[in-house]
Amino acid sequence: MMMVHPRDQVGGETHKNLVEPNVAASKKARNCACMVSYSVLILALLTLSILLLPLVLPPLPPPPLLLLFVPVFILVVLFFLAFSPSTLPNMAVLTS
Repeated sequence: MMMVHPRDQVGGETHKNLVEPNVAASKKARNCACMVSYSVLILALLTLSILLLPLVLPPLPPPPLLLLFVPVFILVVLFFLAFSPSTLPNMAVLTS
């Protein structure tokens, strides 16, 4: 059992118990803000590199023709998978 000084008691509950949820919420908000700032920094650096690297690097020759069709082939495969019938058996879903 934790010993609590009488001045820290408020209405039968300890002052520490009343303050802990606010501390946890502020830590969570601080972690979220830190994560957002890191994400914004990474996106800003990525944008800067996309804008500046083409100015620094020499121009590249065009890729081979077959390599240009790779995204089209991926799209066709995804459409085929999306619209092909499922091989899973039909199962009844019970709702309450």
